[in-house]
Amino acid sequence: MNDQPSSIPPTPPLPPISTPKTSGLAIASLVLGILGITCILPLLGAVLALVFGIIALNQISKSQGVIKGHGQAVTGVILGGIGLLVIPAILGIFAAMFLPALNAARQKAREAVCISHVKQIGIACEMYADDYSKSLPQDLNQLTKYLGNTKNNFFCPSAKDRIHYSYEFTGATNKWQDDPNIVILREIERNHRGRRVVLYDDGHVELQKE
Repeated sequence: MNDQPSSIPPTPPLPPISTPKTSGLAIASLVLGILGITCILPLLGAVLALVFGIIALNQISKSQGVIKGHGQAVTGVILGGIGLLVIPAILGIFAAMFLPALNAARQKAREAVCISHVKQIGIACEMYADDYSKSLPQDLNQLTKYLGNTKNNFFCPSAKDRIHYSYEFTGATNKWQDDPNIVILREIERNHRGRRVVLYDDGHVELQKE
C-alpha cells in the first residue's frame, strides 16, 4: 500500500482591500460653506452646505468605513450654520447703508418726471394761448389735445392721489403774458420733500418750498 501525500487545497486569494472614497456630498458641503460665508453665494450656499453636510454625515456613518469625508462634512455644516447667522446681518448692514441713497435717487427721479410733466403743460398752455387770443385755459382737460390726448402729464409720480389731478391753475392771470414773475399753475401737494413744482407765465418751471 503506497502512501500518497495528501494534496493541500490552494489558499483562496484574499479579497482586494477597498480604499475608502471621499463623499462627494461632504466635499460639496465644504465648498458651499466657504462660498456662503464669503458672500459669493450667500444664504443659498449656506443652506445647501447644511443639507449636503447632514446627508454626507448620515451616509458616512452607515458606510462602515467605506466612505470617508467626515471632517469635510462637519466643517461644511459648521460653515453653513455660520453663513445663515452672519450673512443676513451683513446684508442688513448693506441695506441700511444703501437704502437711503436709493430712496434719494428715486425721489430725484420722480422730481425730474414731475418737472417734465409741468414743462409739457406749459408748452400746451402756450399753444392754447396761440389758438385762443392769448387766453389761458381754465381747466387742465382743455389741454389734452395738445398733449396727445393723454392725461398722464396731469399726475405727479410722487402723488398718493391717483384719481384727482396733481396740478391746478392759480388764477393769477387769464392771459399768457410771458411774465416770469406770475405763477399760472402749481402742484397741489408738496410731494417733493416739502416742495412743489410751479409753472410761470413765461413757461419756465421751478421746484419751490413755499
